[in-house]
Amino acid sequence: MIQNLKLFAFLLLLLACTQPQQLQGTAAPAAGTPPGQPNSSGNLQAATTVSQYKLFEAALTNEKPYANKFTDVELLVQYQAPSGKLVNFRGFFDGDGSGKGNATTGNTWKMRFMPDEVGTWRYVYSWTDGTKGGQGSFTCTAEGAGKGILQPYAQNPHWFAYNGTEPVWLKSYYETGHGSIGQNFDWVVQNVYSKFVEHGYNHLQANWLLSLCCFKQYYLDGPEPETLDLALYEEGKASSTMNLDVWRRMEQHMGWLNDKNIGVHMFLGVDGSQNEGPDWSKLSAEEKDFMVRYMVARLAPYANLAGWNFVWEVPGDRESHELGFARLVAQYDVFNHLRTYEDEFPRENHYHLPEYTFAAIENHQIAAPAKTLERHLWRDAWTHHMACLLGYAGKPVFMSEGNALWRRFWHERVGATQDDLRRSAWACATAGASFTWNGHAKEYELFAGGPDGLPFHKENAFTASEQYIEVLAQVFSKEVEFYKMRPHDELLAAHQTMRVYALAEPGRQYLVFAPDGEHFALKLAEGNYNRNTWVDTKTGKKKAAVAVRGKGEEAPVSFKAPNKNTDWVLILKSE
Repeated sequence: MIQNLKLFAFLLLLLACTQPQQLQGTAAPAAGTPPGQPNSSGNLQAATTVSQYKLFEAALTNEKPYANKFTDVELLVQYQAPSGKLVNFRGFFDGDGSGKGNATTGNTWKMRFMPDEVGTWRYVYSWTDGTKGGQGSFTCTAEGAGKGILQPYAQNPHWFAYNGTEPVWLKSYYETGHGSIGQNFDWVVQNVYSKFVEHGYNHLQANWLLSLCCFKQYYLDGPEPETLDLALYEEGKASSTMNLDVWRRMEQHMGWLNDKNIGVHMFLGVDGSQNEGPDWSKLSAEEKDFMVRYMVARLAPYANLAGWNFVWEVPGDRESHELGFARLVAQYDVFNHLRTYEDEFPRENHYHLPEYTFAAIENHQIAAPAKTLERHLWRDAWTHHMACLLGYAGKPVFMSEGNALWRRFWHERVGATQDDLRRSAWACATAGASFTWNGHAKEYELFAGGPDGLPFHKENAFTASEQYIEVLAQVFSKEVEFYKMRPHDELLAAHQTMRVYALAEPGRQYLVFAPDGEHFALKLAEGNYNRNTWVDTKTGKKKAAVAVRGKGEEAPVSFKAPNKNTDWVLILKSE
């Protein structure tokens, strides 16, 4: 009955809309015409076929004059899935459709959507000022399907999963080229993004998504920027000064990465005030609402948007800032992309609030109440491990700014080494958390190649760290079913506190990280464990471990690593 009522409501809306002046979705675009761009006759077109979880886009013309085309009218769209499900979303004004135009010039509006069902989708659109609307359809195919949206894994929310059901180990890198969206796109693809694809990365933390600052941080071994005019809008004036060329550039990058199923987490978020950019607090309540509606209409249909974030290092509970922003996003993002704020001090956090769906953390205020007292500890693996444990509120934890994990900013400030980086990565993983890392040298003087560039070149010493991360990724992707495991340090005994860490699915599989081959004992559930392996975390080389029998928590089993020359991981599996 409910499904029939939904279908009836959709048909009523369909009948209420008159035929559009230029209809999309009912005929194939002219040959050689990209979806959403004018063909030779001036008519605008829509995609007629789109892969599941990929981007549907349609464009249409509205010739009416408006004082501000961003705000004086809205394009509203209702989509009907093959199952009959109805989804209400909105379109957006896009100037001339190719990055040019402003609040008064251009006549192109676009609608975007991410279909999650295979089959025929239908849509009807209308304008809030009564301008004639219309209808259309497209076919969603399984061929070329994307992975979907990252969500907490429903069965074990320590981890992430596509659509909440397909667990994925995040191999994530912090790519910091704020101004790189001003450089030649093909060069960035060839020299930056393709390197991540080649090395198996499925997630990037990025600074260019919602461009607000730091535009001289581009790749100096690349071409000169085509523009440094990359501020998304003028402070306090989002709805009247939107830079459409910046949106075009951002979406060029998002689209390529989306096609490769590489998630993008927007680290710098929407508040530029902490980086000498436009201040979120200078926007009125109406401007904030506009900004989120517009941002969501443009970006939410990209499945690889892997986390809305307000900005770095905020308290988490401010209605006027990060909490209010998260509420607006939750209201308008019908696809329910991940939402967070980045907490510098995760000992006391607000990740339990429903507005946040994962925790993005840093490893501060773990050992002392003041930064000056504990700064020398920020390179230590145990501060990363504890921060991840403290940040868990029944939602995935992502170490967004681990101080030992960033060569770019933190190594020179805290004296961290590549050994610290490797150990901190394992400390996060054994705390049931994901993390991002960074192996290039500077904030400014940014390079793609060479000794200070991305860690994929022989002359860069941090290729060693890239290999360390790959060893970890291989263990979690192939050696254990990580998504069934949780942190279980309480099962450890006879070890140095906070140096040895345990992840386990008790009775089935255990993983213990032991730096410098430290000895330890483990409280094993009763049973036989015959599929056991030691892994050298520097090289990935494996050594068989002896079979053992678990006798319960009252009788811990002692283990001795093959040697003390490296950091070892022990993997135990039951019969």
